[in-house]
Amino acid sequence: MNLTILRTLHSPVDLNNLEEFKEQGDVALREKVRQLAGLFKDAKRVIVFTGAGISTSANIPDFRGPNGVWTRQAQGKAAPKGVSLVQAVPTYTHMALAALLSKGAVRHIVSQNVDGLHRRSGVARDALSELHGNCYLEQCWVS
Repeated sequence: MNLTILRTLHSPVDLNNLEEFKEQGDVALREKVRQLAGLFKDAKRVIVFTGAGISTSANIPDFRGPNGVWTRQAQGKAAPKGVSLVQAVPTYTHMALAALLSKGAVRHIVSQNVDGLHRRSGVARDALSELHGNCYLEQCWVS
């Protein structure tokens, strides 16, 4: 890694000047979907890794985004509004991933989310690795 990249990675972030990436029109999105379909077709195994972005469409605020809980806290602002995890329902993306799993097009899902929406969309426990656990499962390790 060169010094310029290293400096960029460790530079402070201007919390008042964050911008979220958004697709520019249907053409760009269609092309990306076409490319993704090609990758699926050519792959021997597909494992999907998800994070906050999949659940922000369910109106669950993220933590680090431009309007995230921690970002706003660092700016001295109130937390963003959203639904409680109990009220949240799986999005079209959650449901599509569950369908791809059931058809064998996806082998496994790895998620950083604790909202339980993958499980509620029908993803089997053994097809899901929840890196940070989930807020609906407790396990006692004391025997």
